Amino acid sequence: MRYDLSKPSLLGAGIALTLAALVGLELLPARTLELTRPGGVSNLFLTTPGEDHAEAPVQWLDAEHLHWRCHYTAIEKYQPCGLTLVLSGDDPTRGRDLTRFDTLEMDLVYKGPAPFVRVAIRNFDPRFSKVEDGNSARMHSVNLRPRDVEKPVRIDLSELTVPEWWIHQFNLAREYNRPSLENATALTIDLPADLSGQVHELQLRSLVLKGDWISRDRVYLGILCSWLLGASLVVLRGWQQLRRSNRLQQREIDALMVRTRQLRIEQEQLRRQATIDELTGVLNRRGLEGALDDLEAQAEPLGLVLLDIDHFKQINDHWGHASGDEVLRRVAAVVAANLRASDIVGRWGGEEFLVACRCRHIDEAAALAEKLRAAVAATHVDSKGRFSITASFGVTLVPPGAAMHRAFRRADAALYRAKESGRNRVERSAGQDAATTV
Repeated sequence: MRYDLSKPSLLGAGIALTLAALVGLELLPARTLELTRPGGVSNLFLTTPGEDHAEAPVQWLDAEHLHWRCHYTAIEKYQPCGLTLVLSGDDPTRGRDLTRFDTLEMDLVYKGPAPFVRVAIRNFDPRFSKVEDGNSARMHSVNLRPRDVEKPVRIDLSELTVPEWWIHQFNLAREYNRPSLENATALTIDLPADLSGQVHELQLRSLVLKGDWISRDRVYLGILCSWLLGASLVVLRGWQQLRRSNRLQQREIDALMVRTRQLRIEQEQLRRQATIDELTGVLNRRGLEGALDDLEAQAEPLGLVLLDIDHFKQINDHWGHASGDEVLRRVAAVVAANLRASDIVGRWGGEEFLVACRCRHIDEAAALAEKLRAAVAATHVDSKGRFSITASFGVTLVPPGAAMHRAFRRADAALYRAKESGRNRVERSAGQDAATTV
């Protein structure tokens, strides 16, 4: 079964699926990683000066609930006060990919005079980071004011930047200083300030990374690509239908052209049957009448030559009708061969033929008739014996505007005189010379 992608039902289904995808994206629970739950990280520890002290300046108040205190009674060169959560496992170079998360939700209770609470993430990059130097893992941090953490705070991971001191200290190429959290090995919450003579208490109640299971950008891109694909399929389907329609129309056109050619052939055959004498191949009486009407409409002088085969009945009686037919064909061929392209010839009936030619004087028509008479007289027919044939000719002139039937009667009268005068001769109609004669 084929489906038309342009149908309203399929368009409605596409819109419904798009809306379902958008609603589902909103209702889909977020991807979460709760770092403060048991087992959330591989290890965690308080960051301390690293030297022996009678009383440690950084101590747990309640390790189970991640509650600690920092109190430096003397000036220390290095005064850390923070909690580090280790994100790597047994291999310190393999951390967690945090690019799948967008935000860090933190519930931190802080008491103290520090101007900032810092959240920092270390990312191990094998191109320059070294296991023996914890600082070499690229640092990303954001400083929060105490009032920012008075209630649970949501930090966009995009807020974390690489601090200038780290860039200055390691002096790496510019591309190595770009933020990237694809291999985070540690997350630290600390106080970046001079802590001498101050008491600071911090309790990390909750620390949760959140992100979408499916990237919104990918969902939107998928929806866009789906619609583009659907539109492309509609266009392709329409193009295929157009091609099929075009091929069908072309086949119909070809069939019509073939049929048109056949009809023209049939029309020509019918025309020939209607206007061509089947025996001799020249015009028949109907064809002659049509040709004469065309010539008469041109209003030019015209010569008419009417010829009749001599003793044709005797030829039929003595040599047979087949020989008579051969005589008719031979005379028609001889006459046609001795005419100009503009002249016409046709079988007027029986053994009579009519020739029409353009001429201004009857002498021209008579000269043509004499030429035809000589050509016919020089013709012999071989049929059960060899015999010659002759014809008698009557010539007249048809001036412009003159009636054709009257001109034909004059030619017929001239032909009759030729017959009466001994046959095999040319006779002109009486009293005609130039084309202006009526």
